Amino acid sequence: MTEYPVRRDPRKIIAVVTICVIFVVAAYAAVTWWKPRFVVYTYSSFLNWGDEGAEVVLERAFSPFEEMYGVDIDVKLLEMDANGIISKLVAESANPVADVVIGIDNILILQEAARNVLEPYISPNLSFINDTFVELLDPDHYLTPFDFGLVTLIYSTNTINTTTHPQLGNLTFADLADTELASALVTENPHFSSPGLSFLLSQIAVYKKILHLDWTNWWEDVREDIDVQEGWTEAWEVWSGDPTKHLLVSYGTDPAYSANYLGTAPDTAVAMFSYNNQQWAWMQVEGVGLVKNGPNPDLGKAFIDYCLNATVQMEIPLNQWMFPVRTDLALPSVYQYAIHPDEVSVLNQLLDRTEISLNLSSWLDLWDTTRTP
Repeated sequence: MTEYPVRRDPRKIIAVVTICVIFVVAAYAAVTWWKPRFVVYTYSSFLNWGDEGAEVVLERAFSPFEEMYGVDIDVKLLEMDANGIISKLVAESANPVADVVIGIDNILILQEAARNVLEPYISPNLSFINDTFVELLDPDHYLTPFDFGLVTLIYSTNTINTTTHPQLGNLTFADLADTELASALVTENPHFSSPGLSFLLSQIAVYKKILHLDWTNWWEDVREDIDVQEGWTEAWEVWSGDPTKHLLVSYGTDPAYSANYLGTAPDTAVAMFSYNNQQWAWMQVEGVGLVKNGPNPDLGKAFIDYCLNATVQMEIPLNQWMFPVRTDLALPSVYQYAIHPDEVSVLNQLLDRTEISLNLSSWLDLWDTTRTP
């Protein structure tokens, strides 16, 4: 007897074909649309001081890199300072999450913990920037310069000025030890804050290298008067909100920020320290570094190169309120009110990297001691 094939239900055939098509399309979409994730660690205020907000600025700065390399950049704006970010990288070192980190500066990189979580990399784009920034930040290339600023004292001209207090024009630490000015000063804790640490190192540099005096004596003299806040944000809030606080440890670009915000001449001025007929300030250089054993090392190197191009560097002045390390770029007009590096003597040159590295821990311990009556 002849056996005939059983007729198949066409609805079942169509269903099977449809499922196959869905799997093929899904697989193609996964291959076509899936992009590797590239993670950047930085602090919460990164590029977040402009009129548009960080989200818009980050998109404008880094979307060309995403398109160029077919990746999704995830910029983690962490609610911690650079010290905290280093601690996070240490905790994750067995299985790193981040590919690169932005914001570790020329003092924090002296810590062994920072160097242990980063991989040296020499970018070919260093040719675009001044060698001075490399030497100040990290000649061993664990970090590549990203931006820089001059740490100094600022004051509100609405409450104090060189007419009421002529010493502001040629300020010394002896002037600042006077009870009136000392009680008007807000600074940051050097254990937690980059500008706070820069201020401490500025004072040590002046006392050790210019005055040849015991630097701890000054802190003992002012410990009852100076307001020490944990970080820069907290210090800024006190300075801007308390009418008795006239002086703040901050950046020489703050008058430019004031002018941009007001749309007129600034109501913020800078008081630099004056010794040997020179005006002095501390230079902070922030870098971008390759995380050791990060998920995408080749992309990380390409990203570091990219951070030195004009697309990224042009976003720094009006959103970071630091100077770009690309000195060939035109600065916004409000930067006429900022203190420029060629207008000051840099205190960093008085304390070399080796001396700071060998003594920083003991200096911080001594600072703690001077704060205790």
